[in-house]
Amino acid sequence: MTQSLSQEIDAVAKFGLLKTEIPDDITDNLAKQIELRPYQVTALERWLFYIDKFPNRPSRPHLLFHMATGSGKTVLMAALILDLYRRGYRNFLFFVNSGQIIEKTKENFLNPASAKHLFAPQVRIDGKLVDIRAVDTFDAVSDEAINIHFTTIQGLHTRMQAPKENAVTIEDFRDYKVVMISDEAHHLNAETKKSLTEGEKKDKASWEGTVSEIFEQHPENMLLEFTATVDLTHEAISAKYHDKILYDYSLRQFREDGYSKDIELRQADLPPAERMLQAVVLSQYRRKVAEVHSLHCKSVILMKSKTIKESGENEAEFAKMVAGLSADALQALRAASEGDQTLSSAFAFIMDERGMEPADFALELKSDFATEKVVNVNNPKDLEKRQIQLNALEDRNNEIRVIFAVDKLNEGWDVLNLFDIVRLYDTRDGKANKVGKTTMAEAQLIGRGARYFPFVAPDQPDAVREKRKYDSAVDHPLRILEELHYHCSHNPRYIQDIRNALRETGMLDDNARTVTVRLKDSFKQSSFYQSEHIWVNERVKNTREGVDGLETYSVEKHFAYPSLMTGRVTESSAFGGGQLTLKPLGKEPISRDFKLVDFAKAILTFAMDANPFFHFANLKHYFPQLGGASDFILSEAYLGGVVVSVRGLPSDLEDLPAREKLNITKFVLNQIEGGVKRESVEFVGTKDFKPYRISDRFKDHTLKIRLEGETGRSWVNGESQVQGLDQIDLSIKDWHVFDDSYGTDQEKHFIKYMHDQEAQLRGNYDDFYLLRNEKAVKLYDFGTGRAFEPDFVLFLRKKGQEASTILQLFIEPKGDQLRPQDDWKQDFLEQIKAKAKLETVFQGRDYTVLGLPFFNETGQTNTDFKAAFEDQVIEA
Repeated sequence: MTQSLSQEIDAVAKFGLLKTEIPDDITDNLAKQIELRPYQVTALERWLFYIDKFPNRPSRPHLLFHMATGSGKTVLMAALILDLYRRGYRNFLFFVNSGQIIEKTKENFLNPASAKHLFAPQVRIDGKLVDIRAVDTFDAVSDEAINIHFTTIQGLHTRMQAPKENAVTIEDFRDYKVVMISDEAHHLNAETKKSLTEGEKKDKASWEGTVSEIFEQHPENMLLEFTATVDLTHEAISAKYHDKILYDYSLRQFREDGYSKDIELRQADLPPAERMLQAVVLSQYRRKVAEVHSLHCKSVILMKSKTIKESGENEAEFAKMVAGLSADALQALRAASEGDQTLSSAFAFIMDERGMEPADFALELKSDFATEKVVNVNNPKDLEKRQIQLNALEDRNNEIRVIFAVDKLNEGWDVLNLFDIVRLYDTRDGKANKVGKTTMAEAQLIGRGARYFPFVAPDQPDAVREKRKYDSAVDHPLRILEELHYHCSHNPRYIQDIRNALRETGMLDDNARTVTVRLKDSFKQSSFYQSEHIWVNERVKNTREGVDGLETYSVEKHFAYPSLMTGRVTESSAFGGGQLTLKPLGKEPISRDFKLVDFAKAILTFAMDANPFFHFANLKHYFPQLGGASDFILSEAYLGGVVVSVRGLPSDLEDLPAREKLNITKFVLNQIEGGVKRESVEFVGTKDFKPYRISDRFKDHTLKIRLEGETGRSWVNGESQVQGLDQIDLSIKDWHVFDDSYGTDQEKHFIKYMHDQEAQLRGNYDDFYLLRNEKAVKLYDFGTGRAFEPDFVLFLRKKGQEASTILQLFIEPKGDQLRPQDDWKQDFLEQIKAKAKLETVFQGRDYTVLGLPFFNETGQTNTDFKAAFEDQVIEA
């Protein structure tokens, strides 16, 4: 079989040909709180390449974005809508399988007051304000707006078969080009399958056939599908999407990239009511841990029953249990939980560390889990009404804590603060080690609940809000906000079933292991550990003191405006083969340069007023030395020095009308805005390095790591596959201060290199210590403020000097595959020697801070490293 579309674009990506700037019309018009994640940027880069450069692409593209649950497919939809508007599309048909998803989608697309609104308060494309509207039909809609018709697949089919007045009809799709956007698109494949279930047989007459008919009505229509669960193992479906999958981002990759919670399976040999109580205590524990760290997190529990009748009974049982809570009941639960580390930690934190009396804790739980904060979603009609409320569970004014459900929340539920799922039944449907349908649905629900709850960690203010932060410190209190607990009965066979299902979906990592790395006692007891310091810099706001014009941001002052319309007419035979006939209106077009400032101050002022970026308060942010808006217009350093080349007929260029001058000015301003934003940085790294006690930064730590290649393999236990390491007993090397190494092959090669230098180093230095930096310290790039955690810090104390001279070196082993995106780190490391300033004075001690080129066991990189190590360490 030929290469798939995804494989073809993967091949192009290997040569770096997909890398491009995402247009400002996309990034500037998404909601302020949305920062595109790297994989979303990748998806957009693939889209831009496909639309602009892919050879022989059809005029009517049909594409699938196969992306993990929780990866932000609606953000990508919003970005694509903005880009397609830029390309001339105005009408969008958004359709899903389930009516309950429609209302929450409308909220996301249309309601600026919604916390999950996708667009900026004002959408501005090509300098013009653009409205986003929900429409019932595309007839007579605004040609300047984004017009979206929201519907279900079933409702769309019904309207196509029985048209009504003021509703979308098949004629709409003949007369207007439309972008069709299908969410949860796996439902479109009922007709593709050779064998159908009874439900799929009912769908066959509508879903896929109707969508195909609409798609074919106009030669420029597009069909963009989004799903996390298309069945590519099905031969017919795989063939259908062979040339349509533009981007495949699996749930496994999503989890490995750190964008999901970790799954913890909690099995308890207890009746359902007591499992519910355990979940309540853990839910409140999360809320309190968050509060202590100045975070708002209202943890939500999902109570899952097998039938609607049982769900109602369980809800009644829950209400009775909460109403009857007492100090004695909580004390009894604590006593019974001594072997349960998680639950014991919860009680210890709440009752011991926070000093809460059991009776007060019982009263608090009665209030926080009262019946008005519990909802049952098993009624489909009621669910549609509640969909917006369920889509806003993270809001501060939404106090729902518990949801009782059977299977109404399996799709389209975007909840981030779900931390506990309690399975209130004990049956299983797995057979012969095969995952049953119910178990797979449970695993998919877990995957939906595993969406990460974003927060700013107080101890890691620069860490990405949307990614896990404590894989390298799983004993940190905030780790509880990075875990989803799935509570079920003690049933080993079921646990194996659900593990298999989670493994298939990509949510369970068989290669993960939790290890504790400890500082050796000899180092902990040393005076070096107890009294010496590590020097690091800080990140501060960029004051832009040196910014004195456009050129500071590398903005060129000469622009080329797209040609003016000439009025030229071109004729050719409709059937091809005929000679082109041109009917020119006069002379050939020419180019002419204009100084922008000569267009009149009123035109420039009007154009600047129309674009918020050029309002003076914002300009002052980027250009602190600017005296006023007039300075920006008249000064040679700003618009006064800007020249624009305009191509058109001589007669038109001789006397440009004011409207054309305004259009040219807006074009130039948009180009300047993009250039400034690309080059401007909000933060910089300080050149002043400050001291912090080593004992405050480097401690024992427990981390969760993936066994991937050499990474995760213990050196001390003989698991390493790096040749020659078995000859080195790391446990007796006092200079290696941690008791083991689980690092990459390059990290272990570097430790081996240090072992080989031991004799020389001992001849020059009284002490030397190598510390693995596991989020203990960060450095910040001088120019951009980007955070960087070097893998190792090497300390050396020189011999035979009156003052204690201490060298501190930051070292980063680096595999070749990571070099392209990380070369800036090497540049920064090599700048430290010249730029770092150590202004704090310690009597009797002299410090030097250095950075070395990347270490790599082979190639030129290591030649550079060894030369620098020889010069700055061995011969220093």
